[in-house]
Amino acid sequence: MRLLAFLLFVGFLFFAVFARWFFICDILGSCQEEITAPVNERPRTLELTNNDTIVLRGYEEFAFAPGDYTPILTAGNDFFLDTIATIMLADTTIRLQLTGKYTAEELEMLAGFYESMGMARAAAVRDLLEKRGIVAERFELEQELVAGTTVPEPLRFALLPPVGPSSYAKVVYTFTNMTYSDANFPSNGDVFQPGDAFKSYADSVKTYLQRYPENTIRIVGHTDSDDSEKYNYNLGLRRAKSAREYLEKMGITTQMEVSSKGETEPIVPNNSPLNKQKNRRVNFIIGTEKK
Repeated sequence: MRLLAFLLFVGFLFFAVFARWFFICDILGSCQEEITAPVNERPRTLELTNNDTIVLRGYEEFAFAPGDYTPILTAGNDFFLDTIATIMLADTTIRLQLTGKYTAEELEMLAGFYESMGMARAAAVRDLLEKRGIVAERFELEQELVAGTTVPEPLRFALLPPVGPSSYAKVVYTFTNMTYSDANFPSNGDVFQPGDAFKSYADSVKTYLQRYPENTIRIVGHTDSDDSEKYNYNLGLRRAKSAREYLEKMGITTQMEVSSKGETEPIVPNNSPLNKQKNRRVNFIIGTEKK
């Protein structure tokens, strides 16, 4: 009797297992094997260079979603930034060049206050390093348009030598010291035609000045070295005035001072069309000094 009872119990267990499988698979249609999504590991090709010397290598690349400039960080990315911050805090004379890359598909996409997705990506990482104690003036931001539809290596990090005597100006690209290219003006013209990036910036400036009315704005026009020095001075001044008029029409009533540096403060040599475009710019400086 005991053997018969045991055999009946075992038979019941087999029936229960089969019944459960039949219910889940045939009735609910949920008997597929569990599929684990493959993990897309990032390439470990990220480097920090210093001239021709590789200071750090083999780190995990940063990543950004298409059309976005907020980095998707991993523990490896944080460690890389921590290491750079340690290096820069140990030697306060060195600077860091950050180059953000972007694709042709991202050319027309809004990138916050910045005129390209590449520049916005570089600035986002600059902000992370600022939180680690590195001041904004120690960074040089660059952008690079790449071929293809993806950017597997979206950032380039390069240490720069200490700032010595130089005939070239430095551009900061922060909220209180922002620079825009001559893309906001017609060729050789002075009518301000702001793009979406500047409109976004101007809206934020208006809100900021409403909250902090003691601040003022300085608007400085810059040109390349084509034409005469007098012509370039006047062109830079007309562009600065045109930008001020735009801000006034927005309802910004704070004190705004305009000036021109003409061709006298290039940020790079005027030896190529690309470099000349970088030198043609308008600088917006927000501060509390009243002159």
